[in-house]
Amino acid sequence: MATMITSDCINCGACEPECPNNAISQGDPVYVIDPLLCTECVGFHDYEACAAVCPVDVCVTDPNNIETEEALIARARTIHPQTDFGEDFQSRFRKASGGGAAAPAAAAPPAPAAQAAAPQENAAPEPKVPAPAPIAPPVAAKAALAPAPPKPAPAKKEPKPKKTFPKELPLSFEEVSKKHADGASNINGFAKLAVILLQPVIGAFPHHTKKRLEEAMKTPLFTAAGSTAVNIVHNAILYPLAAMVIAAALRGSQIIFSEEINKFVLLGLLLAAVEGIFRLKDGFFGAKPADEMRFLPSFYGAPLGLVFDPLLKKYTGMIRNNPIPVDGFYSKGFVDKLERERRYGNVYTVEDRGDAFLVRMEFPRRMPDIGIAKRENLPNEMPDYDYDLELQDGQLSVKGKCTDETVRKMSSSVGAFPPEFVTVIPFRQKTTGFAHRYENKLLEILVEKV
Repeated sequence: MATMITSDCINCGACEPECPNNAISQGDPVYVIDPLLCTECVGFHDYEACAAVCPVDVCVTDPNNIETEEALIARARTIHPQTDFGEDFQSRFRKASGGGAAAPAAAAPPAPAAQAAAPQENAAPEPKVPAPAPIAPPVAAKAALAPAPPKPAPAKKEPKPKKTFPKELPLSFEEVSKKHADGASNINGFAKLAVILLQPVIGAFPHHTKKRLEEAMKTPLFTAAGSTAVNIVHNAILYPLAAMVIAAALRGSQIIFSEEINKFVLLGLLLAAVEGIFRLKDGFFGAKPADEMRFLPSFYGAPLGLVFDPLLKKYTGMIRNNPIPVDGFYSKGFVDKLERERRYGNVYTVEDRGDAFLVRMEFPRRMPDIGIAKRENLPNEMPDYDYDLELQDGQLSVKGKCTDETVRKMSSSVGAFPPEFVTVIPFRQKTTGFAHRYENKLLEILVEKV
């Protein structure tokens, strides 16, 4: 068993149902893989299913326990005696080697012989012989050198008639959107003034909290970058003062009037400088512009953000953002995790527009590469999904379904590729009706409040 789960596992449970051998179970404190059952998915996939679905990439190779393909397929045949794997079974070892040996290259024409010995003196010149006509390469060689045919482009389909559902408003999506365009923010008056004045403290909050406030405020007087900068300057004063208070508590108040207090002041300034550089590392070390930087919280801002997050949700428009990848989320060699989340119906946002909710859901956009047979015969773009909407009891149900039968048959045997999904989105208030629009694999739904 060359696959193991590290201690960084977050116990999400995504890997357990994907294992074809039931080798994964809940351990203490994280999930574990039974080495007597793990076959690294040899015989089932040309990838490791647990690693493909893991959101934090903790299913890794165990360098102390390496097994060969022969040992793994033998174990698979023992565990599944009723399954005929054959000799052309799927294996990540074969995928890594390109699926077999390459075709032999066409024989090259014989190289010219080495230069002949120098002719003897006074030797008669040899008669000129006409050069032979070039020989055409064999047909098989031409076929081997010919470029592979391009993948078929997705067929252009005529636009489908707009679907309608129960509780759908008689107005179009564009008309309903204009109606609720001015209600994007609930922060006004004194609340807006308080946010602007409290920037030295709010700038310590996590990045996503400051960005949510920036989108809700819609004023140049508050930005995530500006509030972070103000907080860093604020900490350059706060930390030395805190160091002086700690010194007085440890050594007595008389230390404040001595030269020894300078050491504590310098320590506070040094701490503020190091923290400020670390929080702005995207700019210092990554050379990113301000609009692409991620402004990290201060050491006291992270817990403050958790305390104030419920209150901010009440006044900011964005209720749910798209899933944010963690480090290693797009690990090389594994499936695109964001695209996998689209196939499960998890990539959507919910925005509060005052008297309406705006839901934006992204449908799958490209065909996955995880062990699909005859993948080269399929287009890169995912076929359009059909969908159904239902608004009932203050919650919206979105049912997505891939209608291409060829893709559906293939997806039934591939992990992390469900051919359909159901997503239930609850709202905080009662709703009356909705309008929707579906274009370019993006489903937008405006749900009106009571």
